[in-house]
Amino acid sequence: MELSRRLFLMGMVGAVGATMTPDALLYALERIAVAGMPEDSELQGISTGGKTIYIHTKDKVPDPEDIVFTVQYGDKNPIKLYGHFWHNEETVKSGKKTPAIVEFNPYRRRDGTLAGDSEVYPWFAYNEYLCFRVDLQGSGDSEGVLTDEYTDEELVYCTQVIRQIAEHPWCDGSVGMMGESWSAINSLMVSARTDCPDALKAVLVICGSDDRYNDDIHYMGGAMMQDNAGWPSSMWGWLSQPPDPLVVGDCWEAMWRKRIRNADFWFSRWGAHQTRDSYWSRTSVRGHYDKVKVPVYILSGWQDGYKNPVDRAVRGLAAADMPVAGLVGPWGHRWPYDGYPGPRINWLPYVVTHWWDKWLKGKEPPAGTELPQLTVWLGRSREPRRLPDYDDLGKWVAEDSNWPARVRKRVYYLSPNKQLLSVRPSHHTECAGSSDLLFGTAMLETSSFGSSGNNDLPGNLAGADKRSLYFETSALAEDFDCFGYPTATLNLTCDKPVAAIAVRLCEVSPTQAVHLVTYSFFNLCYRDGSMANPKPIEPGVPFRVRIPLNLTGHTFRKGWRIRLSISSSFFPTLWQSADKTTITLHTGRFAGFPASNIMLPGRKARTADERLKKLLPRDSDILSVYVDDYVTTTADPDRPGGNTRQVKQISVGGRKGILVKKIFDYGRCRYDGYLNGLWVDQVCGENFRMLDNDPLSLICFTSCRTTLERPTENWKIRSVTSTKIWTERDQDGRSQFKYLARIRAFIWKKDGGFTLFEEKKVEGSIPRKWV
Repeated sequence: MELSRRLFLMGMVGAVGATMTPDALLYALERIAVAGMPEDSELQGISTGGKTIYIHTKDKVPDPEDIVFTVQYGDKNPIKLYGHFWHNEETVKSGKKTPAIVEFNPYRRRDGTLAGDSEVYPWFAYNEYLCFRVDLQGSGDSEGVLTDEYTDEELVYCTQVIRQIAEHPWCDGSVGMMGESWSAINSLMVSARTDCPDALKAVLVICGSDDRYNDDIHYMGGAMMQDNAGWPSSMWGWLSQPPDPLVVGDCWEAMWRKRIRNADFWFSRWGAHQTRDSYWSRTSVRGHYDKVKVPVYILSGWQDGYKNPVDRAVRGLAAADMPVAGLVGPWGHRWPYDGYPGPRINWLPYVVTHWWDKWLKGKEPPAGTELPQLTVWLGRSREPRRLPDYDDLGKWVAEDSNWPARVRKRVYYLSPNKQLLSVRPSHHTECAGSSDLLFGTAMLETSSFGSSGNNDLPGNLAGADKRSLYFETSALAEDFDCFGYPTATLNLTCDKPVAAIAVRLCEVSPTQAVHLVTYSFFNLCYRDGSMANPKPIEPGVPFRVRIPLNLTGHTFRKGWRIRLSISSSFFPTLWQSADKTTITLHTGRFAGFPASNIMLPGRKARTADERLKKLLPRDSDILSVYVDDYVTTTADPDRPGGNTRQVKQISVGGRKGILVKKIFDYGRCRYDGYLNGLWVDQVCGENFRMLDNDPLSLICFTSCRTTLERPTENWKIRSVTSTKIWTERDQDGRSQFKYLARIRAFIWKKDGGFTLFEEKKVEGSIPRKWV
């Protein structure tokens, strides 16, 4: 099957994995559903688990049907949002009305996401749901302009479309909202709005966040991440593409021209809002779970950037007495049925019978078959490995919103001779970190929100630790289970007023390899605890800072050692501070502060864990829709494509440095059937470069070239984009971000060759006050 082009959006450079059945009853139902299928439809899955069972839904669920919604925001002129929907033909013919499920995102529902959507929505339709996919304004085939993520305009349109879907003649009035990443986040946001439609009955949040500032792609602990530069560059390339004339007709040129002329480079906003101000907080659900009006099911994986919101949503909604379920698996930015690394779970049957049927049809699932309120994969020590040999070790465990009350805190004190000890040091010592820039390219190299493909997974961090401050325990006498937020409390001094640090919790194997367990970045200007009110550091003045690391579930292994590593830089995942920084860490009691330490949230086994062994067996088969029934593709043998990521030593003007170079080349491929012979040719590149000991040399530069062609309609266009983000000092010595983004759009002439259709350049500068 052709890999969905949506995988580019999150750096998804390998399609591997699937999922597992959660209980014997559903497994039996699944086997009944696929009974009578030819034997060659049972294909061996790639990742851990049993066979992937491809079900043909086309006998009941035809190709999606186009639909247009008319929406209006305030006093603006009404616009049309284009979408399509899957339906169960037998159910419609019988006259029975069914609930609906809808997803909104800007990733081009036809040539962008149809292949991925066809893995999920035909299955829901097969089980008697209307399933809608709608292009947001200014994207895909929809009218209007998309000016930013999660604007009030976007969310108002979502509520209006939900109301129109509820009134569809085939809908019974109940609607669910769902999605992955962008559409997961807007689903959660809509559920908490004052104008949330009464028709909305439940939401499903796959790899989404409740906190736009601190647990999205922008900042972590107030420190800026590489994705804050890379992601707006990706969107710049996607939003420069036109609607399909086969869908919108002759107005496609006018729509495309308007889209390009009104395009803005979103880094101009994201880089300017460096604190958690109202720009981020007005739509974030964090801290406002009492406003959520419908049940929420939220899922993510340990290798994804959106794991913390799963716990916060479960605890926040439980405290508000709202139905909620959460799951954190071992995978990256993926769905549970195709998650990598494994084990996958057979999630598609479960989410129908135990979520949508429950909240949209009023059917209670069989007793004893529901997963716990919070299902967690507890990973286990293993040597760092790369694809294709990576297979996560561990076990599923049962948690709930009350888990913090069960934590058994284990505290280790940072001590002389790089030791982590369970007793406080008897005297104070200080350890000065190096100001040399740290190239940590073995940690989530492709993206901090990667899909765990093409070496997204962290490697051996021993090299990075040699240039960091680190402290470690002796070999553990027994296994030690953890679940929660490891928290480092550190006594520090710093020589610059603005600085960030990378704090990593690792384990060291008997071979001396260092495996990443969890981490966090932290901007020391937020040492007082408020992300909205930073304060500059007083150089040389001691301070104490508490740094919660990202949520983790892990079993530290007998005979291995626990390590805490600290550095003031970590290229490329952490965007480097403008000045080289030296941070000094103080062990023992210092300046009136208690000793620096790391707290690990210990977990005791629960009787409820045993039930999960039956509900989530590792060797269970995985249900998946046979996508070729909906998206048939033909690759151009002369343009095969191929995705790569390289870490290269470079020299610029005699100065050495590192270039992380990523190429997402999807080759040239024809989409037949519903897309009517559309040829798509896309190649994009994303690069991060920094020179030794020169933080101002850090540059992100990207490019994207997309060609769309339908020979039967004599239609061919090309979009070429580029972006660059870097830092300069002004005449007063103050640092500022600089950015430059270009679009050039072309149309094929009848007599051959491309002619320039439209172009746009956006450039500017932003003072770097807090990053």
